[in-house]
Amino acid sequence: MKIILFISLIGLTLLSCADFDREKLLQQVDKQQKHVQKLELQLEKFVINDVATLKNDALQTELRIKQNLHLDTINMELARQLEEFKLMRKSISPLMKQYLKVKNGIKEEAAVLKNLSRDIKEGRGERQRYNEYIGFEKQKVKQLSALTTDFIRARAKFIANYDRLYPPIEAFSYTLIQKRRK
Repeated sequence: MKIILFISLIGLTLLSCADFDREKLLQQVDKQQKHVQKLELQLEKFVINDVATLKNDALQTELRIKQNLHLDTINMELARQLEEFKLMRKSISPLMKQYLKVKNGIKEEAAVLKNLSRDIKEGRGERQRYNEYIGFEKQKVKQLSALTTDFIRARAKFIANYDRLYPPIEAFSYTLIQKRRK
């Protein structure tokens, strides 16, 4: 009888240790899920809402200049500014591709972490590899964090360039139209 009681006590201890380990794993996954949610909120805060408008305005300004600028001499400062403007306009599409890449990555990672959490709760899959899976997902979250930071920097640079270049170039394009009408 003592042997059965002793074996039951050992089994119960092992099972309770497995539950502690499970809770520890779930906490790690939960921490990664919160980090992904934080990245998602951060990304949404920095999205460029009127990308189509910005791109269209820049294209229209560039078109007005191409159609109305006829110089017999080259103004190097103007040429430099127009080239910067053109590069700024061309950076809109890659910036939005970068945004979509990060956004989709965050969405996919959130789903993977949700599935991993469910698997750990239900004890499915290869339990001995849960730590390995969590480590892999931590790396993916770090990569998403770096991509989000890169996007935010690129966006800030674009907005600064847009705010600096667009108003004077747009005003210049309208002066060309006025000069042509005279």
